[in-house]
Amino acid sequence: MLKSLVAAAALLAVGAPLTAQEADWTEVRARRQAGSIESVTVDVEYVAGELRVGPADGGLLYDTHLRYDAARMRPERDWSVEGNSARFDLGFEGLGDDGDMDIDFDGDEHGFLELGLSQDVPTDLRITVGAALSEVDLSGIPLTGLAYKTGASETEIRFESANPAGMERLELAVGAAEFSASGLGNARFEELTFNGGVGDVTLDFGGDWSADASATIKMGLGSLTLIFPEDLGVRIHKSGFLSALDAPGYTKVDDSWQSPGWDSAAHHLEIRLMSALGSIEVLH
Repeated sequence: MLKSLVAAAALLAVGAPLTAQEADWTEVRARRQAGSIESVTVDVEYVAGELRVGPADGGLLYDTHLRYDAARMRPERDWSVEGNSARFDLGFEGLGDDGDMDIDFDGDEHGFLELGLSQDVPTDLRITVGAALSEVDLSGIPLTGLAYKTGASETEIRFESANPAGMERLELAVGAAEFSASGLGNARFEELTFNGGVGDVTLDFGGDWSADASATIKMGLGSLTLIFPEDLGVRIHKSGFLSALDAPGYTKVDDSWQSPGWDSAAHHLEIRLMSALGSIEVLH
């Protein structure tokens, strides 16, 4: 059901009718050595298809492999350097008469974007996705910041090992989506913000915690599952009258719910949770 929702929402997002124009599938690959670059900002806007993000081979600043319909769109890349800092932008321009992309989501073929990121250079990563199946593996990538925004998609984000850089802010925003993020403790964020619309969302805060952190989670309509490691102290401040909070073992303290072992935990996570309508489940 969600895949049909993704396709329908994507069609609305590009605002274009289906056409009988024959597809011109084209593949391109672009990569760049890190050289003397000491930090990079990567900003990607991807319309529809499959998105796969992971670590690049050693020595590379980025590595992109793209398959797209050249009859309906063309990629736009921009690269700039100032001192030892660089910026890489990747987006798409529609080739229709009105600038739209006229994407046929009913076809058997579709495009993809594979994005490899440096394992050595600190990276500020920003990804905006329209309708896609997204697999984002950020394990071991030195991220100084992450902003991920999607409209209607199926998304999996993973941090299977600790972020070598640590980040001040981790921002996640999803519309009508099936979304999961795991190993968030390995992301080493100071502050996390999550904005969810409609769908099934799982946020797994497992990983190697090295400091205290805070999170603001806003959920509209749908189910939200929060998973925490046993040794992490968690305090949840909840607002929203229509959403039930299922948190076995938690203790009500003033206006918040506190995890077992809060007082003895080495690290703590404070959560402001706002939910309009749906279910909220807390697991350890």
